Amino acid sequence: MTITRFQRLFGVGLMGLLVSLLVFGVLWMLDRKLAHPQILFHPESARILGLALIGIWICWHAWCIRAISGWWRDGRLCTTGPFRFVRHPIYAGGIWFVFPGISLFFNSWIILLWPILMYPVYSLLVRQEEAMMSSVFGEGYKRYAARTGRLFPRFSRH
Repeated sequence: MTITRFQRLFGVGLMGLLVSLLVFGVLWMLDRKLAHPQILFHPESARILGLALIGIWICWHAWCIRAISGWWRDGRLCTTGPFRFVRHPIYAGGIWFVFPGISLFFNSWIILLWPILMYPVYSLLVRQEEAMMSSVFGEGYKRYAARTGRLFPRFSRH
């Protein structure tokens, strides 16, 4: 299977971004319709926590980009950096840090549904990337996939 430059750079990320924005928009409207049920009664505290999570995501994302640069440059399977823990750390970072961070920033219980709703979406989307990676890297990718989680780390006793 040949992979285009676009697929190498973005995978299913653009589709994930579009779906994420759509889900966020629907939740935003629902939040306004339900009179903005707040997570914390002190919006400043929620904003600070949200910004902290977004800051962690920025560092996480930079680490991901640095680690995956070998794939973009040389076509090597990336199993280092955050890819040691999960096969899709860029998407996982959205679920773990960005979506909850934005929910806290807006201090909204409704928007906090965002990561919960996006988990199954990303789980489905990344299957396309996994099929592509399996066809490119064969057994090496299958061994890597067996020891790492898709969007959450896999903890084993080995």
